[in-house]
Amino acid sequence: MTEDELFARRPMGMRMAMVVRQWRAIIDAAITGTGLTQSSWTVLMQLHQLGDNVSVSELAEAQGIELPPLMRTLTQLEKQGYLVRSTSPYDKRIRQLTLTTQGRSKLEELNRVIEACQHSVTCTIPEVELASFSATLNQIACNLRTIREEDNQL
Repeated sequence: MTEDELFARRPMGMRMAMVVRQWRAIIDAAITGTGLTQSSWTVLMQLHQLGDNVSVSELAEAQGIELPPLMRTLTQLEKQGYLVRSTSPYDKRIRQLTLTTQGRSKLEELNRVIEACQHSVTCTIPEVELASFSATLNQIACNLRTIREEDNQL
């Protein structure tokens, strides 16, 4: 039996986890020249998606990680000049995050690298299949979020 046939026989969740690990390994190898780690590039991308003045706790929730490892990554990114932390004008206990110009520039570089990797990975897949896969992936994420929210209400 070929490796592809063995892969196809595994449960969907296991295949998704394996694909994610491989994807991250490819991205990590591609971005070694940027000076970013896996945790730092994902935080930069998430900050960009969430917009300026997002709170640390909102970022942690969006990333799906605990505060201590996130705080280490934020400290590293701040030292590199990619983000600034400030106090919320509405609540002095809340720390807000904003990408700097240097952070946005690094994110553009990162996006170019990731887009090139994504193109290499998907170039043999017809556009209509990619669109269908994307919609399915979005629905799976939505279903998982709903299950998590229901579990949290118990």
